[in-house]
Amino acid sequence: MTHALDVLNSASRQTAIAMVTPLVELSGWVGEATVDARPFETDAALAEALVETILKADVARRIAMFKVHPELAGREALEGSMTPASQSEQGRLGLLNLAADDLARLSRLNAAYRARFGYPFIIALHKVEDLHTLFETFEQRLCATAVEEHIRTLAEIASVICARTAKVFGPDAAFAET
Repeated sequence: MTHALDVLNSASRQTAIAMVTPLVELSGWVGEATVDARPFETDAALAEALVETILKADVARRIAMFKVHPELAGREALEGSMTPASQSEQGRLGLLNLAADDLARLSRLNAAYRARFGYPFIIALHKVEDLHTLFETFEQRLCATAVEEHIRTLAEIASVICARTAKVFGPDAAFAET
């Protein structure tokens, strides 16, 4: 077994891009702009480089990135068209099998958030304990200003990137050579 980070660091550019693309939801441009900074000494260094790429992007590009995220228990979840990482993250909290009243509440919150901010509500679900906490956080964030929410959304995306990167490239991650 070879460590996944070693494989990433020695892979061709295209292979490296393919390896990091799933770490940032449907935003391949982030991986494309980041892989040339190899080698990465740790999963944390890779995550930091990915987040720095996002922070260096202009506001319009960041908002376009926000817009490709799936809503919580939204259309993509119902269609089964979310990325495997998003399916796992939403599934952990039961968002793929919600009771009708919880689904209706989440649909109302999704619509209100999109109407207020112009993109889906993004939260690092790995940090959310339960559905009650999710609803409470969602309702609180609806009261934020556009600038506050932009910054919070970036922080949530950064947390997701760190968690996904640790899972794939962390010390316990191994890459099976074929």
